Amino acid sequence: MKRVMLMSLLALMPLAAEAGVEAMKNLQQPVEGKPAVFSFGGEGGREFMLDGVPFQIRSGEIHPQRVPRQHWRHRIRAAKAMGLNTIAFYTFWNALEQPDGSWDFSGRNDIGAFIDMCQEEGMWVLFRPGPYVCGEWDLGGLPTYLLKDDETRLRYTGNAQFMEAQTRYLEKMAEIAIPRLSKNGGPILMVQLENEYGSYKSEHDEMAYIEWLKNFWEKKGAGPFYLSEGSFPHHLRFVPRGVAVGLDPADNARQMQTALRVAPGVPVFSSETYPGWLRHWGEGNWTPSRNALNSVRWYMKDGVSFNLFVLHGGTSFGLTAGANTNPDGYKFEPDLTSYDYGSPIGENGNLTKEYFEYRDIIKAALPAEAELPEPVQPVAMELPPFRPTLVCDFCDIPGVQEEETFVRPPTLESLGQNQGLAVYTTTIPAGPGATLNCPVHDYALVYLGNQYLGTLDRRLNQTSLELPARGSAASLKVVVDTFGHVNFSKYMEKDRKGLMAPVTLGDSELTGWKVERIDLTRPLPEPVPGSGHLRGRELGGLYRAEIQVDSPLDTFLDMTGWEKGYVWVNGILLGRYWNIGPQERLYCPGEFLKQGINTVEILDLHMVTSSPPPVSGKKERNMEVHKHTKSLNNQW
Repeated sequence: MKRVMLMSLLALMPLAAEAGVEAMKNLQQPVEGKPAVFSFGGEGGREFMLDGVPFQIRSGEIHPQRVPRQHWRHRIRAAKAMGLNTIAFYTFWNALEQPDGSWDFSGRNDIGAFIDMCQEEGMWVLFRPGPYVCGEWDLGGLPTYLLKDDETRLRYTGNAQFMEAQTRYLEKMAEIAIPRLSKNGGPILMVQLENEYGSYKSEHDEMAYIEWLKNFWEKKGAGPFYLSEGSFPHHLRFVPRGVAVGLDPADNARQMQTALRVAPGVPVFSSETYPGWLRHWGEGNWTPSRNALNSVRWYMKDGVSFNLFVLHGGTSFGLTAGANTNPDGYKFEPDLTSYDYGSPIGENGNLTKEYFEYRDIIKAALPAEAELPEPVQPVAMELPPFRPTLVCDFCDIPGVQEEETFVRPPTLESLGQNQGLAVYTTTIPAGPGATLNCPVHDYALVYLGNQYLGTLDRRLNQTSLELPARGSAASLKVVVDTFGHVNFSKYMEKDRKGLMAPVTLGDSELTGWKVERIDLTRPLPEPVPGSGHLRGRELGGLYRAEIQVDSPLDTFLDMTGWEKGYVWVNGILLGRYWNIGPQERLYCPGEFLKQGINTVEILDLHMVTSSPPPVSGKKERNMEVHKHTKSLNNQW
């Protein structure tokens, strides 16, 4: 029986290919105010149809919240010049909803303006509002206030708090999306329902959750829909009837046939084809994937619809980069600030040689009347070396001191802070040398009094170090630095930042903790004049430079020689740097700069010197490959 079914599917492939080739001839573009009907039809309902004619989706993923707004149009035009007709993008809930409950749709968060710009440039849109999106973004786009309760359950109808918060968010997304649906004269062809839910594998997976989302959007008047999932049958167990299937990725006909069998009567396409892959701190540099080029050749030969994830990655500015881990929480792998991804359009919009290879493949398969515009390379600038000066030692930067003394060290989420820094202190009694068991999320410098003892790094599963003998009671101080929250797998629900209780010395649990927090999402507080060392002695320091810029353009601040920390330009947090690589340069868009004097601030957690290394601006990100890291193509 299985053999007969497979032969039937194979027999359908030539028909699908023939219909797909016809779909490439549909060159219809969105026109503001002119409705267009996007639907499923053709043989067995397997074709995407635009105004009743087969249509091939040729999409590239660009996240506007990762791209300087002044560069949005360039990136959209580069996609069109490559032969694509659609832009897909995630929306990141936790960048839109602010800690005080207000909403920010300004600047890079102006999603409606980005959709409108796509239409102005003749590009359709695949709208991916989540609410969970993964995307190597902090907590997969979910707000961290959902983690304040240790028993929280995410993406689950049984969690009233989550469902209420999700509804508030989706109402905002509907206000933006519904007027911009293609049937209402906008460019949005489809709304994606959630993201890779069948790959998540939590203890509370349920079809009811996906059906709730589908029902929400149907009541708003949206449709048709698609769901992005992995390529194996068990990934597709939560695809509702009538919802198109996006595979992450569809690299061959076998994967397509699997989805055809599981989801009858709807189109199947490659919703995430990976031109490169994500990178974590300590890995090798970004490298493009040749596999995706071969996939695009197949798509264009047979007219298969696809989305390149990502066409242009951009940058996880500030504290927005996420992290990966195993479902049990081990093998913690924090993501870089850069989201270059090895994409055809690089971090600052540079068009790579792979970009032109994709363009040649697509252009050759399109009908002659599909004239592609010429792509434009962006411009960037160099900045001559400048040497910041030491403003103060790290221990002189005041934080928010919690008034309460805690029996066990609290997480940052329980204190209402997302990531940043925290200094945990307690008093330990006199005694012989012993092992300090001190699980930390995610990185820490440990001190006994003013004596620096070493670091603990979650990436390396370091949870303990040896404390020396003490002739009298002494202060134990743990300076915690954080990375982004895990953005994929069921461990998302358990990932908290700070010291993880219990903390023990030998066989005894340490209690009586004081906490001082430094919130890096806000401007750093100025040192208090004449305060001396607020917390005793600690490594690290705050550095500042004033630089003259006559004509602001994009640049990359080269942090070679610095150790580990954060960089601000004119009060805007660019992100993290770390000398373990592979990223050595932080992208600074021209729109973050101004003509005249600009302020650069650097908080280095290890270095304290009156003569720090110079910083310069480069035209490109560092590209050297000191070691090879495989592009996994979603094959974890």
